[in-house]
Amino acid sequence: MKKYLPFILLSTSLMASSLTESVKRFTWDDQSVTWLRDDKFPRFSFSIYFEGGALGEKIPGLTHSTFDLLTAGTSRENQNQLNEFFEFYGARLKSNVTHETSILTLSGLIKDLKPLTQKFCEVLKEANYPMDKVSSYQARAKSQIKSLVNSHGALADRAYRRLSLKGTPYELPVEGSLETLAQIETKGLKQRLLELRTFKKRIYLSGPKEVLELKDYLTSDCLGKGETSLSQVTLKKPEPQDVIYLVTVPEANQAQIRLGRYMTRPEFQAKEDEFSFFAGFLGGGFTSKLIQELRVKRGLTYSASAYVSGLRQYGRAGVSTFSKNETATEAINVIRDIFDDLIAKKILPEELNHQKGFQKGSHPFQFEDSQLLLSQIAHLDLMGRPMSDLVDYPQKVDSMTINILARSAYEIFPWEKQTIVVVGDKSLEKSLSKIRPVKIIPYTEFL
Repeated sequence: MKKYLPFILLSTSLMASSLTESVKRFTWDDQSVTWLRDDKFPRFSFSIYFEGGALGEKIPGLTHSTFDLLTAGTSRENQNQLNEFFEFYGARLKSNVTHETSILTLSGLIKDLKPLTQKFCEVLKEANYPMDKVSSYQARAKSQIKSLVNSHGALADRAYRRLSLKGTPYELPVEGSLETLAQIETKGLKQRLLELRTFKKRIYLSGPKEVLELKDYLTSDCLGKGETSLSQVTLKKPEPQDVIYLVTVPEANQAQIRLGRYMTRPEFQAKEDEFSFFAGFLGGGFTSKLIQELRVKRGLTYSASAYVSGLRQYGRAGVSTFSKNETATEAINVIRDIFDDLIAKKILPEELNHQKGFQKGSHPFQFEDSQLLLSQIAHLDLMGRPMSDLVDYPQKVDSMTINILARSAYEIFPWEKQTIVVVGDKSLEKSLSKIRPVKIIPYTEFL
């Protein structure tokens, strides 16, 4: 590792210099703008981050549907005409909704910046959500949710969210449910779009300097005035858990396992880098602790991962894996043993050093893709963290110790607070009850 250290330090220094030169911050009519200059290709990307998402919506799934149906039609053009327009220019209009933010992104060739932006503004101002298109969308969305019975991993993620965040405003998935999708109609979609345009916004751009011409096309009439802030939420710490939730799917031949918990903002604030390193050590690749113990040593699974992610007002931590029905209980017990060993500092120095090398070595690749880099900068802004944290991460990795890993395991994964969700056949109840009492819930409860 020592022979690579000068190269890593040089790379980090170059990244810091390059990032400082490539990223510019300024305002357009009091609107915050971040521009990542990228001259590699004659393309641009323009993203609006709305300071509001699914949190506080009247009908769960409404915000997600509002953006999904944005090009369903305007007073001037129908859905086919709008789709043909964007396809003709090879452009892409996409959205992403979380509980705390909504993101709308337009990308295309820089030479087509003006017509694409003008059409974008037209859609944003005049989307009229024809009821026939809304009905077709509802049918497709409901079909996708019903098909979760055939995708046990996705079903487990959905059930785990509901159960681990139960009692919080973040419990329901942003896509909504079969029940809430049926309540969405034209009037509500139009109203939600008007509400979203009143939220505070940040603009993120990537592309050559010509992308700055966007300022001439984007007006307050297009984006709307941004005065509304994110609804404030204060969460209490999660309560101790005393059951295993078994979400039953008839004749499932394997068990999907999810366990973890939500975190309050004070729990992870100022510890993001420590927790990020810990998540990588626990379940961030083939050499991670989970893979080595569950797959390599025992053959209980093919894959396992861990994450610790923080948003503005809450965070989530979890482990995701699967196993055969007959070994599901063993897999959960092994995960618990891993937590206990980490808390007890049963960590070999070579394990720590290997993870340091892996994370520092992979860090520069985050700067290769401009869209990935820009999204990371946007996330830092959301969290109120400086952009320098992105560049300084390799130096912070150097300071990680066995004590930090042990403390992170103790703070994030105390066993009594872990929500355990297993998706599988009802026959799993007997073996799972050896860990905790089992509460059976049919999978239909999560659709």
